Amino acid sequence: MPAKECPLCGGTMRLKEIEAVVRIPGNPRPSTKRSREWVCPECDYFEEAEEEGR
Repeated sequence: MPAKECPLCGGTMRLKEIEAVVRIPGNPRPSTKRSREWVCPECDYFEEAEEEGR
């Protein structure tokens, strides 16, 4: 599991994948959007993960 150091508390941040449902006006079907972010479980700091290889 990928990990990195939190810039606020020095704890270990974990990479978390999030899938959100997005509703677009005029489109009857909901879409899903995937994103990745680094989350620190100790101080609740988070930041968006950079897309590698894109």
